[in-house]
Amino acid sequence: MVTVPALSSRVSAAAVEPIVFVSVAVLIALVEYFVSSPIGDFGPSNFWLAFLVLVVWNGWVFPQSQTALGSLTGQYVAMTDGSPASPVTIAIRQLARFGVLYGIPVLVLDFNIVPAAAVWVICGLVIFRTAGNRAPWDFVAGTIVVEGFGSVGMIELPELKTAADLRLDPARNRQDRVAGRAMFLAGLVSVLVSALIVWNIFIEAWAFVSADDFSWGILSGRGWFPRRGEFDVGTLFVGTLWVTGIAMLVAAPIGLGVAFYLSEYAPSRVRRIVKPLIETLASIPSVVLGFFAISFVTPNVLEPVFTEIAFQSILAAGVGVGILTVPIVASISEDAMRAVPRELREASYGLGGRKVTTALRVVFPAALSGISAAMIVAISRAVGETMVVFIAAGLTGIFNTNPLDPGQTITGAMASLGAGTDEVAGVGIAFQSLYFLGALLFVMTLLLNLVSDVIVRRFRQVY
Repeated sequence: MVTVPALSSRVSAAAVEPIVFVSVAVLIALVEYFVSSPIGDFGPSNFWLAFLVLVVWNGWVFPQSQTALGSLTGQYVAMTDGSPASPVTIAIRQLARFGVLYGIPVLVLDFNIVPAAAVWVICGLVIFRTAGNRAPWDFVAGTIVVEGFGSVGMIELPELKTAADLRLDPARNRQDRVAGRAMFLAGLVSVLVSALIVWNIFIEAWAFVSADDFSWGILSGRGWFPRRGEFDVGTLFVGTLWVTGIAMLVAAPIGLGVAFYLSEYAPSRVRRIVKPLIETLASIPSVVLGFFAISFVTPNVLEPVFTEIAFQSILAAGVGVGILTVPIVASISEDAMRAVPRELREASYGLGGRKVTTALRVVFPAALSGISAAMIVAISRAVGETMVVFIAAGLTGIFNTNPLDPGQTITGAMASLGAGTDEVAGVGIAFQSLYFLGALLFVMTLLLNLVSDVIVRRFRQVY
């Protein structure tokens, strides 16, 4: 006995196919971009290469009575009598399917959208009206799409006598293997893309430091002016430290205060409402917060206190970045505090501790590893923030230690330099300096993550 998938399942599977095709083409384009320098372009179009990948993928799963699309959706190709279809039969079916869905619209109809849409609608009506939801290409190959294979007597379970009787149906085992391969492929793709990004950054950064125009003396001077060949990294580090420090002075107390309230004081109904609202703040585009910093924070909050502050300043940028990182501190810290066992709170109350005493002397130390991780993540977010700094800091390249004046950060310098035309007009190594700054930023965030891991391991308590 076989099970025919529901019509909605067939529609969903059909919608997945173009998404998979475009995703493969985009992945190939990314790989080509990163390897084009040492080995050159691939040559054929990325879409033709994606088509070739799907052809190979189909051939790989044909022996399991599946197509590439079926391996993702758990659907199989069977003969009309319910037996698994052979690879040759599936190949004939796929050729007929490709000809009907793509060959006719492209070659015959010159991809006129109205006739092509009519062909697709007719195919959909055939699937909808026929028994077993068979498509036109299924009639050509004598096949049917099913969700698995079995027999009439499969509902009656035999008596379990050995461990072998507990094994899954072979079709389900194949489906599990396919799912495992898909998950492994997804993980491998993410690792591969990350490795290619890091490799490209450091290759271009090495091109910067190994260029004839480079000398270690240009990394120190009176400011960051890459178009004139002045690359004072100290200017950017000072600005980055100022913005990050001010951001944490804003985000740490507010975020921890929110976390303490939600974890220890807020009723469950209030917590269900307030926490999503706090986390929604993280979805506000950073460009909006940048304009908010110069249009509201500077004139209404900072100027009444600091009369000498400039319209664009490091202080305003730091406050804007601090507002942006409040949800990170609040959410992660609240999760860490909520993970503290209730028994520790009850023990404190039993010894006469007040709620504030319990929160500060019991819950806070117990959640210290999570709170520390929240702070490190917030610092990494502040260091890597771009648009708020790009808009609110002023982006002056002159070395400056006064937060009331305009300044420059690493990410702001990258955005400002990259905003030029003709691959950053200026001296020969101006463009490569972008990657040099990217490598510095990568090393900084990597060190922060390593420090976070050490702190979490140092203060982690297992209950």
